[in-house]
Amino acid sequence: MALSINLEDHYHYTLVEIEGKVDASSAEMLDRALESATFEGNRHLVLDCSHLSSISSEGLRVLMNARNQLSRFHSLTLCNVPSAINSLLRLCGISRYIAIVKDVDEAEALLYEREAELKNAS
Repeated sequence: MALSINLEDHYHYTLVEIEGKVDASSAEMLDRALESATFEGNRHLVLDCSHLSSISSEGLRVLMNARNQLSRFHSLTLCNVPSAINSLLRLCGISRYIAIVKDVDEAEALLYEREAELKNAS
């Protein structure tokens, strides 16, 4: 299955819907989409992985690079991650660096918490 990526702007974040598999041939497409989403003006990215069928080491590298490229004012959150992929993310230690939540509603709640923390820190 080829990779399909849909970007949807919301008030405080950009929802990135991923469908298919992220492998060596499609990882660059995901990388460009995440880079594009950060330049669109929203400070937070939420990746909806509900239709992500698999992810290779190249895809994992893209996620970590995206996380590292985002400044302290940006965030990356994964939601609706299939259990097998979630297990892989935990096994690789990526879940320590990228928030993984149950669904989009939980991701939104997490973003509002982060926004409040940033306002209090200023």
